[in-house]
Amino acid sequence: MTPASTPTSTARQRSTPRPHGRGVRVAPAPCRRRIRRTMARRILVAVTTGLAALLPLAAGTATTAAAQQAVSQAPLSIPFETGSADIPTSGRRAVEDFARGLPDRTRVLVDAYATAAADAPPHAARRLALDRALAVREILSGAGIGPTRIELKVHGASPDGPADRVDLDIRGAG
Repeated sequence: MTPASTPTSTARQRSTPRPHGRGVRVAPAPCRRRIRRTMARRILVAVTTGLAALLPLAAGTATTAAAQQAVSQAPLSIPFETGSADIPTSGRRAVEDFARGLPDRTRVLVDAYATAAADAPPHAARRLALDRALAVREILSGAGIGPTRIELKVHGASPDGPADRVDLDIRGAG
C-alpha cells in the first residue's frame, strides 16, 4: 500500500456513522422531575433537621423563630366541614403561617380532597375539592406567594386520612 491509499485516522472517523446524541440515554422528563423532587425533599429535611439541631445551641437553650419556621415547613393538613369550602379561622391562620415561613423560590403543592353526598352527581366531590383548593390558593397569594409557585391537585375522596381536607406541602426550588 502506498501512503496515499492508506486511510488516515480522520478519514476513518468520517467514514463511521456518528450517533448524533442517540448513544446518550436520558431519563424521560417525569422521571427527572421525580428525582429532582425527591432530592429537594431530602435536602430540605437535612437542612431543616440540621437547623433545628444547631440553632438552639447557638442561641443558648431558647429556640429562635428561624428554627421554628424551619421545623414548621412539614406538610400541613387543613380539615374542612363536610360539604363546605369555607376555611376555618384556625386553618386560615395556619396557611398564613405556612406561607410566611417559606423560603424564596419554594413551590407549594396544594392537594384538595372532598366527599359528596350519595345522591350528588359524580363530579360534585371534585368540584368541592377545587373550591377548597382555590380558597387556599387565594390565602397563599395574599401572603405573597406568586401564582407560579402554587400547584393545585384536586382529588375526590381521600384514600387515606380525613376525607374532607386540604394538604399543603413544599416542592423545592422552582
